Amino acid sequence: MKFQSKMQIVYIILGILAATVSGFIYYSISVDKLYGREMQNLTISAAQLNQQYDEMIKSMEDISYYLLSDADMLSAITSISTMVRSENTENYFQDAEKEIISRQNSDYIRKRFYRVIFCNDNCEPIGNSQDIRKDINYKEMPWYEKAEKNPNTYTTIGLHWDLWGQNDKIQVFSVIKQIQGKNMGYIEVQQSADKVHEKLRMADKDLKVCLVNEEGELLYWNTQVDMGFCRSLLGRGKIPAGRYAGEEGTDYLAAGVYNEEAGTMVLVYKDSSLIQGDMVHIMYMTIFLVGCMLLFSLLYVAVSTSHLTKSIIQLQNVLANTNLETLDQMEPLEFRNENDEFQRIGQVYEEMRSRLSKSIGRERQLLTLQLQAQFDMLQAQVNPHFIYNALNVISSRGILDDDEVICEMCDELAGLLRYSTDTKEKYASIKTELTYLELYFSLLKYRYEHKLEYTIDLDKAIEEERVPKLVIQQLAENSINHGYANSSKVMKLSVLGYKDEKNWYIRIRDNGEGFSSEVLVQLTDGMKKLKQDLLDNRQNVEMKIGGMGILNTFARLYLLKGENLIFDIHNRTEGGAEIIIGSVIQEERNV
Repeated sequence: MKFQSKMQIVYIILGILAATVSGFIYYSISVDKLYGREMQNLTISAAQLNQQYDEMIKSMEDISYYLLSDADMLSAITSISTMVRSENTENYFQDAEKEIISRQNSDYIRKRFYRVIFCNDNCEPIGNSQDIRKDINYKEMPWYEKAEKNPNTYTTIGLHWDLWGQNDKIQVFSVIKQIQGKNMGYIEVQQSADKVHEKLRMADKDLKVCLVNEEGELLYWNTQVDMGFCRSLLGRGKIPAGRYAGEEGTDYLAAGVYNEEAGTMVLVYKDSSLIQGDMVHIMYMTIFLVGCMLLFSLLYVAVSTSHLTKSIIQLQNVLANTNLETLDQMEPLEFRNENDEFQRIGQVYEEMRSRLSKSIGRERQLLTLQLQAQFDMLQAQVNPHFIYNALNVISSRGILDDDEVICEMCDELAGLLRYSTDTKEKYASIKTELTYLELYFSLLKYRYEHKLEYTIDLDKAIEEERVPKLVIQQLAENSINHGYANSSKVMKLSVLGYKDEKNWYIRIRDNGEGFSSEVLVQLTDGMKKLKQDLLDNRQNVEMKIGGMGILNTFARLYLLKGENLIFDIHNRTEGGAEIIIGSVIQEERNV
């Protein structure tokens, strides 16, 4: 084995070891940072949720306290509780009920809470809404026993169906307080589930939230939760952020806070598999860095070994090519920037060559033949008038034909080509898409002239919404290519961008032949299959989708927008086809 090969093998092994160790260290540190960041976010989220829950409960308790501290309200409750209802006292009862309703119907209470209800044995339930059921006994309520056992504290009832209202499909969150005094009754403050979700909303949508009381009852949840896992953490006090085992071998990242005053545990958690994507990214980055290090190592090995063995190879080649005929024609052997050993070898060789050269003599004359350059001669054979005449012919033809339109078409076509062939950006704003769509229509006007009419109108509020490049042009091009295949009518296309409260829309409308029923069925079935395939195996589907048709457009939009995508294809009653695409407005989605 050559000396250079041996050096390369040693350097390569060292480079692989260094790259592997560095990659392992980088991966370990990055994964630790990822978990550290997740744990910190969980801790902050748990503390934030606990604070939000405390504030919500306190506001509901404060309303009870506010109402019961009102002298007129308390007097009305006392009157109802102490009087026996009869014909003689009916007016007093009605006045007291009106007073209670009046206090409960303040603007502050109605705006911030779903319902406030007063009830006892001497009257029907009294609330600040008209839909309260009068035929229900408060002692039949699920909270009654608990509230009866804890007369001096507030009783919290988690999300449950509202039994007081006529519509029992409304979920509410309740705080109940027993009014001190004989047969004074109870006051219940309700908050709607929507308001509760709004107050306890988490920034991280992947986080699952559950609030559990000391009895293991689920008070609040934001999605389907693992109740067994939530109950398993009861009694631990503060739950530090970390990894915890759930049911059926599920691995969770969780953090929790035990609220001693409220007697509740606030728990936030997520499936550990949700961070696998970040870990895969770290792994790919590690592989990339290790690959770069290995590549650099290989380059360094090639350069360094070549440099170290250069002198040896140089000497080897010189000695191999040394003979009496070329002895005095060879360049002096020099080892620059080398150690003393190589310098001494060079000196010894030059001394030997000098002695040999002197013995031969200096009779041989050095003659060099210069090749006569033929480029000048060939160049001289070119007739300059030929070039000038050709240019004049092209220029004159352009002037005679008045081809300014060709220049404009070339500029527009160049703009479209630059936009369509730019692979740096996969997505573009709707404003940009429609700008280049107008260029496309302008080019078509040169072909169809008066047979093509089009309008483009865009709401400025949706200009910056992002879509895959060329999707709008694809749909417009489909209308032109297929909508008028068997028609000679004037092609009228309109492209409209608009919005409503939640979504933005792009509508492409034509007056062509429309879609046949078979094509509509094929497109509907094709989009359903594509949607399912995209959910099952995105990579393979992306490889299968070809062309620039409607299904391709649907697939690209669905890959970007997901379930928020609006994609509607239908025929117009007055003739022609209409395609509407859209999605959730970005500002709304980020709220």
